[in-house]
Amino acid sequence: MKDVYKYIAVFFILLVIFFSYSVLVSLLPNQKIKKNIVKSIPAMIRADGENYPYAIIHKQEFKLDNFTDAILLSQNYAIDNKKPIASVMNAKFASMPIPGRMVEALKYQVEHENVYMESYPRYWHGNSFLLRPLLLFADYTFIRWLLYTVSSILLLVLGIKLHATLGIRKTIAFMLGLFSVNIFVTQFSIHFFTVVILSVIACILMCKHFKNKRKILLISFIIGCLTSYFDLLTAPLLTCGLPLIVYLSVKNEDGFKKGFWTLCSFVVLWGIGYAAIWSSKWTLATILTDNNVFTDAFNTISYRTSSEQISRIMAIKQNYSLLPVVTVNILLLSLLTLAVLFFNKTRIKTNLLLLVVAIFPYLWFFVLAQHSWLHWWFTYRIQAISIIALFFILINFISWDKISILFHKLIHKKNI
Repeated sequence: MKDVYKYIAVFFILLVIFFSYSVLVSLLPNQKIKKNIVKSIPAMIRADGENYPYAIIHKQEFKLDNFTDAILLSQNYAIDNKKPIASVMNAKFASMPIPGRMVEALKYQVEHENVYMESYPRYWHGNSFLLRPLLLFADYTFIRWLLYTVSSILLLVLGIKLHATLGIRKTIAFMLGLFSVNIFVTQFSIHFFTVVILSVIACILMCKHFKNKRKILLISFIIGCLTSYFDLLTAPLLTCGLPLIVYLSVKNEDGFKKGFWTLCSFVVLWGIGYAAIWSSKWTLATILTDNNVFTDAFNTISYRTSSEQISRIMAIKQNYSLLPVVTVNILLLSLLTLAVLFFNKTRIKTNLLLLVVAIFPYLWFFVLAQHSWLHWWFTYRIQAISIIALFFILINFISWDKISILFHKLIHKKNI
């Protein structure tokens, strides 16, 4: 019961922080912010594709999301310092005169006084409020490079932490899993940035606190809350699945039943944090505005989880198709060959738990079929969970000591 009270207290503390921070940054002076938003537009318009430019290669999996980034800039341009609470709750942005062309809508907004605005109240839009203080000093292009630098440093720190706790092989496997879903693309879209960084930070914390299960479970709850505040349903499952893989790998549980209970506790607490913070926005927005946000939210949930005009299997296939299947399969086959030749059965229980985690992305695609099918070009990234989990399973099944002994024997024979 003591733990329950602790989680309730943490929830309300975070809720107060999220609300207070959002309102406080809405009080920042608009003049400099609007000036930097105006300076940001030419770079977005010059981008190849404008709303959905490509990073390096003209393929869906390399697409950036200037469309949603333009919404975030539009929300900041529209914030009224005299009505900060209403601005936070309604999260208004310029309506699109042409469907699918939000960059043009942003340009129209800064050039005209009378612009039709749409409300977007069902999300917290933490990304937008994270962006706002930065807009006091810099434009969109500089901010993107700043976020790229920050994310690169955090990825480097993660690599160092993983190497110290899991070893070089799993560190390489983890990074290969991230790059198989083109993680570098997320570093240049504000829309994608936070969910990946939250995942990286959560993994670093797993490496640091893995001996303290209570702290680990509390971290999973907090990360779920933070994901709900910042993310616009890009790839939120990453903040649950990736740190869970790290924890299960570094903390070898005594038995499958005990490990499975830990896995379930981790996922449930993450889910409660995610859902509780999200629904709290609907409650606050409904109380503080004239909108019944619950109706809007439930209608959207019903639509996102539907499979009208598509099948749930189609949503899975659509996302799977963006993976570098040949490369991933070659790596998996190479590890499988080593596992067959040098089999190690000591971590079967951990591998069964990792296999459960590997299924998570496809359950997500199945449940959120419409959303996963429509936004496949960024939702596919949650499959990094499956790829990394499978890499780790096969690495666990390999007796590296046997390989080392054989290698030294071959070297010895060669020297003779």
